[in-house]
Amino acid sequence: MPAVTGVEIYTDGACVPNPGPGGWGAVLRFGAHERELCGGEATETTNNRMELTAPIRALESLTRKVPVAIYTDSTYVRNGITQWVSGWRRRGWITSTNTPVKNVDLWKRLDDLVSEHDVEWHWVKGHAGHPENERADRLALKGLQDSLRAAGLPVTEAKAAVQRPRKEPQPRGEGTCQATTKKGTPCPVPPRPSGLCHVHDPAVQCGVRKRNGEPCTIATGGGRCDYHR
Repeated sequence: MPAVTGVEIYTDGACVPNPGPGGWGAVLRFGAHERELCGGEATETTNNRMELTAPIRALESLTRKVPVAIYTDSTYVRNGITQWVSGWRRRGWITSTNTPVKNVDLWKRLDDLVSEHDVEWHWVKGHAGHPENERADRLALKGLQDSLRAAGLPVTEAKAAVQRPRKEPQPRGEGTCQATTKKGTPCPVPPRPSGLCHVHDPAVQCGVRKRNGEPCTIATGGGRCDYHR
């Protein structure tokens, strides 16, 4: 058998409520060796911060440079580190819509740690029976509960809430409109400086009041549409 040269890391984060107390967990595997890590915050945090903290703490635990495969059920983490972070760094940690990057302290730390290793990122569906993801989820719960106990706070409701399948809000893609389509999905059209695309930005719509009193939303780039001229 070939020698094992890389580390597999499975991470998860939880927050009850969101924002609220949170926990993170990670399972590290190097050949036949495994290690479990977890922690949490009894004060107010967010699910995304816990999802980011898990791979940070896992990478910090490595004692030497090795190839690493990280598995997360957070599209926010995976897309951020593989697609958005280089642009944020280049613009001085400002998004493409000229707003400060949220959780910038954690993104900077994760970016630094990733540069120290050969890291591959993988997304796995959460609460879908993936063994290591389920272990990381349980560790995140433990981290949350341990932090609540240390602060003298009850843990019963937190356990029930974390164990229920949670639907993480889908993050907006970097460089996409901040509006929602009629189907309720994020608009994929590139935004203007306002953060909205040419279809959803009121500044570039007709805007004339229709008979029902609602503004005309036909995209014109500014000014009236052909019908209302």
